[in-house]
Amino acid sequence: MSKTLQSAKLEWAKIDEIIQKRKVLITCGTGGVGKTTLSAAIALRAALDGKKAVVITIDPAKRLITSLGLHEEETALGNHPMDLTSKIQEAIQKTGYSIELKGSLDAIVPDTRHTFENFIRELSPSESIAQKVMSNPIFQIFAKEFSGTNEYMALERLYSLIKQNKYDLIVLDTPPSRNTLAFLNAPKVLVQFFEERMIKWLVLPANKLVAAGMRKALGILENLTGAGFMTHLFEFASSLFEIRARFTTNLNSIMKTLESDQVGFMMVTVPAPDLIPETFHFIETLERLHFHFDGVAINRTLSYLQKTEDSEKSENLALAHKIIEGLQQKERQALKDHTIPLCGKLPELARDVHSLEDLLHVAMAFHANLS
Repeated sequence: MSKTLQSAKLEWAKIDEIIQKRKVLITCGTGGVGKTTLSAAIALRAALDGKKAVVITIDPAKRLITSLGLHEEETALGNHPMDLTSKIQEAIQKTGYSIELKGSLDAIVPDTRHTFENFIRELSPSESIAQKVMSNPIFQIFAKEFSGTNEYMALERLYSLIKQNKYDLIVLDTPPSRNTLAFLNAPKVLVQFFEERMIKWLVLPANKLVAAGMRKALGILENLTGAGFMTHLFEFASSLFEIRARFTTNLNSIMKTLESDQVGFMMVTVPAPDLIPETFHFIETLERLHFHFDGVAINRTLSYLQKTEDSEKSENLALAHKIIEGLQQKERQALKDHTIPLCGKLPELARDVHSLEDLLHVAMAFHANLS
């Protein structure tokens, strides 16, 4: 553990303090830990506290739509902000909470392809070059399949919202991944793509004779792989090289913004055996990148469950309690290192979140479990 982590002893964070301190909160974590639901709950919490908030997620599975109780075929939730304020007011009345919605909440599920096209337009020196890139068949493959595209487009959408200065708090739910740090590596992956020597060889070879020979060789390859492929590849590489400098400048601006005090990172996870090493690896990576770490949200905890007095009256009930006690013991073991800066523990729910009423319960539970 680094000296910074040791000296911090890391004080237990509070979600309301984080909401007040940051303009942008980025939630990171592996897939399947409830990150999208918690992101929406945090944004809802901010709206209840009087913030003009927005939650944004790039998620092919449309989990945000599910968490908000919105049917995909009936809602306009997509690339443009959807105002959920009136729906939240209705949900508050249904749940019976004695709370007031002082702010507002928007939600965005941006289309990666649309964001990518806007990204290309903004970086291109002219519309003709932008069209040249986007109409190229290689672009269709790149936009859909290239590793890191979803993650970087999430950053692009975030950056555009920050520049608009429309919201008090932006909660970015990072794309689902098997690796907590995949999102943070996305810019590096795309920079490497622009820096690949092959693209430079294709576009600006130092020796015209070599270039002619390469093109002849690739022409033979084209005959084997399909007519037009290599031509499209050359055109795509040439166009990308023209916007490469602008991309680098744009990336530097994004990374500088992520390093600023207005942006904080939060890790969402579950009480698993690898929690502690994964958490410290994440924190140390953020420190190395000069990003601000705001805490860990532990989802699906069982510590709130208590043994009932009639547990001994039923053999099945006694067995159930024994199983729960075993799971609670594993949870305590996973959380034994108290240097982890928790910003909240949320209980395991009996079912998935499928409505704004459910999301309100999560937001209030988050508020209630600060330690």
